[in-house]
Amino acid sequence: MRRDGEEVVFWLIVASAASSLISIVAMETFLGAAVAGWIVLWILKRPVPLRWPSYFLPLAAFMATTLLSLAFSPDPATGRHQIEKVILYPMGLLTAAFVTSESRAEKAYKLLLGVAVVSAVTAIVQFGVAEAAFLRSGDIGDDPTLLNRITGPLGHWMTFSGVQLLVWCAAIPAIGILSRKWIAAISVISIAIVLSNTRGVWLGAAVAFAFVAMALPRRVVATVLLPVLLVGLITSPLIYRRVSMSFDRGLATNYSRMAYLSVGAQMIKDHPLLGVGPERVDDEFPKYYKGDLKNFYYGHLHNNFLQIAAERGLLCLAAFLWFLVELYRSLLRFFKRSAEESRWPILGSIAALTGFVVSGLNEYNFGDSEVLVLLLFIISIPFGLASHVQEDPDSQPG
Repeated sequence: MRRDGEEVVFWLIVASAASSLISIVAMETFLGAAVAGWIVLWILKRPVPLRWPSYFLPLAAFMATTLLSLAFSPDPATGRHQIEKVILYPMGLLTAAFVTSESRAEKAYKLLLGVAVVSAVTAIVQFGVAEAAFLRSGDIGDDPTLLNRITGPLGHWMTFSGVQLLVWCAAIPAIGILSRKWIAAISVISIAIVLSNTRGVWLGAAVAFAFVAMALPRRVVATVLLPVLLVGLITSPLIYRRVSMSFDRGLATNYSRMAYLSVGAQMIKDHPLLGVGPERVDDEFPKYYKGDLKNFYYGHLHNNFLQIAAERGLLCLAAFLWFLVELYRSLLRFFKRSAEESRWPILGSIAALTGFVVSGLNEYNFGDSEVLVLLLFIISIPFGLASHVQEDPDSQPG
């Protein structure tokens, strides 16, 4: 009975993580069902103990300093949504409690890859349609390399590219234990990432791959690089078009970056400890920037570190940095202590975390619920494996 209940909750957790690639509603629904399932197991006196990953203390400090910033905010009601995001944090606890064997981790990765491919194919078709429309109209608003980028089933290209990046990074070290058919899946995701034309994600993917490449067999490195290089060669005119736009000072997407940096720095200077208040950057931005605000979005500052410091203060930024440092410290410790054949989930977590951090230099991806849930899921798997006697629960008697 207990084993059956655990299996149901396990699949609800994985379904929630996979749903982050296609629907935030489905993601939250499955997560809520997983929490309810764990509570039912607990009520039936067949409890599955929660394992507290080491990063949860700094994550709690992050939430505490967010609450402190909100308490002193001129408009606390505006920042209420950031407090409500605490309902997503159980993803990390549940993952560490239920993904406790390599077989379960492998099943989870396969579902993530399968859903990511469906999302990627949808986006690739979108790109073809959008590129054809752009070639007909010549309107910059139709350009799929700039203002009309692919979103897949999701609502925004940054969310789409952000979750695809996490799956791609995590899946690279798993190539060695997955069957060959999954190589094609990773290649399709590579195509979607290239066609997303999101520079921060490109950089995040490159740095994450370089960070873990030395620990991977040469065969895995070649398997990952060859399709990416092939896609890059085929789409080189599109990549050139996107990169060349980076040097066009007349584009709002370029000069806005300097505006974010300047305004964010001034906000931090004026409100160093507690920031301007959660969700209040867009209200305060016009007070600091005297240029034309009609041509670019300024709801946030497109950088995790700058956004958190300006919005919630340096105390909250310190907690966020503690969260990242603790994660790297724990994951690298797991890596050193684990057997070589069991390192792939750890390397996947390190790669995903690195891709998240680097792409977060160009986007406020920590504020994206889909990215946050998927990140918590991937980085928590090694904690579940490390804190559990290495047995396969699926092979044990009920």
